[in-house]
Amino acid sequence: MEYCFLVLGILYFFYLLRLIHLWNSSISIPTNKELTTAVTVVVALRNEEKNIETLFQSLKQQSYQHFNCCFINDHSDDNTALLLEEKVKSASDQFKVISLNKNEEGKKMAIRKGVENAQGDLIITTDADCVHDPDWIKTIVAYYHQYKKPKLLSGPVQFSPSNTFLQQLMTIEFGSLILTGATSIMNKQPNMCNAANLAFQREAFLHQNNYEKHIHIPTGDDEFLMHQIAAEDPSKIRFIKNSKAIVQTPPPEGFSSFIQQRIRWASKWRHYDNKSPQLSAIFIFLLHFSFIGSLASVTFFSGNWLILLSGLAVRLLIELYFNKIMLKWQGDHRLVKWIPLVSLLYPFYAFSIGLLATFSKYSWKNRKYNV
Repeated sequence: MEYCFLVLGILYFFYLLRLIHLWNSSISIPTNKELTTAVTVVVALRNEEKNIETLFQSLKQQSYQHFNCCFINDHSDDNTALLLEEKVKSASDQFKVISLNKNEEGKKMAIRKGVENAQGDLIITTDADCVHDPDWIKTIVAYYHQYKKPKLLSGPVQFSPSNTFLQQLMTIEFGSLILTGATSIMNKQPNMCNAANLAFQREAFLHQNNYEKHIHIPTGDDEFLMHQIAAEDPSKIRFIKNSKAIVQTPPPEGFSSFIQQRIRWASKWRHYDNKSPQLSAIFIFLLHFSFIGSLASVTFFSGNWLILLSGLAVRLLIELYFNKIMLKWQGDHRLVKWIPLVSLLYPFYAFSIGLLATFSKYSWKNRKYNV
């Protein structure tokens, strides 16, 4: 088992080294051009009353003026709908609210309805608990034109400043996911993106044929669209490497909500049609499983400690370098010192989430789902 872990660790080392090279060789694009592309921001909401004020302020302060915003209320049972209506009435006709019908439910349906009612050719999705830079939309539009109107643009997402030690560890782990998703797009093998900061052509969304196939799966509104486009032409997907495009979202409040979120995210992999994301998920699972198996072998049997520690050193070294890149780019320098701890804990977390995402249930927005 130890030799298996070492071999997988070496493969993992060179894979991340490739991604690091792609990130370092990419450049930021200037955003000082005056553009007039019609944009619609679509926000699906359910029970978000505490975030309405901040969300409106974040959108109203956008420097880009050629956009409208469509809020889709997904049967909120708090004051979300009332607060939205009040805000829209006091604002310009740039904002509107749509509520899902009784036979409509879930974020996917909400986004679908928002896109169908959108006025812009370019759709941008974000979440109700997000905060945006004033040049957020302007930056996305600039990249859209610079890249000659790709079908999909994935933007960076960052956890807002953390209050607890656990949330700081979550920030490191989340940063690694964002960097992996970004560099996989640069590598023309897209595997991850985040609907909290996603832009796509309206027609590309409406004409892709896998949406109905996955409508029953409550999560994956972002990645199923990306994989559909990637299957046709991965060069039509781009990542926005610009600090002004960073969207901040709060980390999960505690360990339980964090696990529920990760089970929801991980539960999608079995439904992917593209082989590349599936193979990546299987490879990472096997890497961490082989580490746990090797640790058990040297602890309880006559395993080889030297081989285990060699494989661990290879993995820790490349993960330190990899995660440090994203943390420094996002301005989270203070968290770099905790990267080794996250790397040591990660195999047990990844293995557990893999099992839970295959056999358990999860809750989201006060609803229960099977994986």
